[in-house]
Amino acid sequence: MVSEEGYVGEEEAFHGVWRIASHVAAPANATLRPLAGPTMGPTGAPAPSYPPPSVRRPPIRESFRVRASQEGEGEGEGEGSGTGARHELANGKGESVEDRNKWAVLTLYEALNARDVERVQQLLAPDIEWWFHGPPEHQHMMRMLTGAEEEETAATFRFQPERVAAFGSTVVAEGRAPNAAWVHAWTVAPDGIITQVREYFNTSLTITRVAASSASSKEPAGSTHCLHLWQSRRPVPPEKSFPGLVLAI
Repeated sequence: MVSEEGYVGEEEAFHGVWRIASHVAAPANATLRPLAGPTMGPTGAPAPSYPPPSVRRPPIRESFRVRASQEGEGEGEGEGSGTGARHELANGKGESVEDRNKWAVLTLYEALNARDVERVQQLLAPDIEWWFHGPPEHQHMMRMLTGAEEEETAATFRFQPERVAAFGSTVVAEGRAPNAAWVHAWTVAPDGIITQVREYFNTSLTITRVAASSASSKEPAGSTHCLHLWQSRRPVPPEKSFPGLVLAI
């Protein structure tokens, strides 16, 4: 379950489904213009009859490994450690589900920045659900994946994550762009395919986990409470303020 509340501000909210065409091939230096159809289909649009391709993981450049902080593990301690978050092994080598999901998301950023169409198609579901909060002019991800990207933006805009954390199937990444700050909350399926992205520009985001009260709690039976998991960094300069939003997972 994922829900949002407490959004305040004049920024606009958008929701749609991107159709990612898996049969399109392009040279290595191509942009993502052929990736999807000209329009976004409605929620629940029929998916192709064939399954998405499996994820083949190329080595990630060291620059991304440095930027990807270990906040997912650190923030899972303390409050988050008692939420029942799973740390199952994703394979026999001791890789956790969270590590695997972060790897998939970091690989996607590399593919997007390289405009690697084939790799993006391997990582994303044929229909990916997209939520956006913020100024419409910052819908860069949507433009990249639907072919609406302007040439100037295609040549200059890059998503460079500065912080990455994972909480089960949710991977949150944060970075900065000229005159903007962004946060992505990705949903990764058990097979490693990315199925949803929630995109926030110039928005102060807090992520919480909804948990049922324990038997020893003094709260009424059946009640729930929210545990703080993650919060985006304060805007720069500090005197600048962003509208706030809470994402409950």
